[in-house]
Amino acid sequence: MRRFLLRSGLAATASTLAALVLLSGCEGGSAPSVESSTEEATVHGTVKYKGQLVTEGEVRFDPANIKRKMAAPVSAPIGKDGTYTVKTLVGENAINFNLPNLGKSDPNLAYATIHYDVPKGDSTKDLEIPTPTSTP
Repeated sequence: MRRFLLRSGLAATASTLAALVLLSGCEGGSAPSVESSTEEATVHGTVKYKGQLVTEGEVRFDPANIKRKMAAPVSAPIGKDGTYTVKTLVGENAINFNLPNLGKSDPNLAYATIHYDVPKGDSTKDLEIPTPTSTP
């Protein structure tokens, strides 16, 4: 009986240690950090599609994540010269597009998304809209 208790105690300790190792994650395999900052930054640049400047529509930066669930997306118009300027939160933003004329010729553009890690201060991010190959 004593031998059984000793073995089951060792097994319980080993399984507890294994669970702790799994929960702590490996150094290289851990999830990336998620920004919780509410600091704003300005981003400006140009918008292109297939190498050509886009001259109408809007860009939408969405800073929401697990730590900023209530962060609202912000939009900015695309000017006739293909430029935009937007003020959004520092950290990763998902960028989507509203392109009425281009969307008519390629409805998959509604699903085009670019991710950008917005730095503090003022930054330039020229956007090349990816060509989606299929709808999700």
